[in-house]
Amino acid sequence: MKNNDTFSVHSIRKKILLISKVIGAVLIISYILSTKLPFSPNISLPIWTVFVALLIFTVDFLMSCFISKPIAKLEQAAKRMADLDFSSPCDVMTNDEFGRLSKNLNVMAENLQKALIKLERAKSQLEKDVEQERILLAERKELVDSLSHEMKTPLGIIRAYAEGYQDEEDEKKKQRYAEIIISETERMNNLIKFKTCSIRSLSV
Repeated sequence: MKNNDTFSVHSIRKKILLISKVIGAVLIISYILSTKLPFSPNISLPIWTVFVALLIFTVDFLMSCFISKPIAKLEQAAKRMADLDFSSPCDVMTNDEFGRLSKNLNVMAENLQKALIKLERAKSQLEKDVEQERILLAERKELVDSLSHEMKTPLGIIRAYAEGYQDEEDEKKKQRYAEIIISETERMNNLIKFKTCSIRSLSV
């Protein structure tokens, strides 16, 4: 805080200094006046004592207005913000340090609330992305399992006809076996291409 702000008329320190000086002057003047009253010292002293008591209550009231109440409001506002409750801002509207602190607390609360909203949105989007990725992984696994299962049939046919081709002496049957092996190979190739395209489409 700058020196000119510290000793500004609207600063708490300046208010306290002014009040203390006024109180000191009032006490001195009141004591002098009490000694000049046309009463005996036995009466003037109790009158001055009553005046001092009233002055103390007045000072206590002023200190409560200038310091105690604003601090209590600031404490309550800070507690609400600590509990992430931004429903009601701090309402200290003075032109001193407490008012500036209240304004800064409200700005901080507003920025924190915006940051929490952004964080909540990011969290929600992340949860959606994770769920989408989980679904894609499950679908990929299902496609791979399906491909592995469907490949067993053409591979079994190819193996059977390849063994038959080795043992067969009839050229016509061997030719037929070779055609079936080629056909099953083509079917297996087309099946692999289809499943590969399906897996790639899931990645997009």
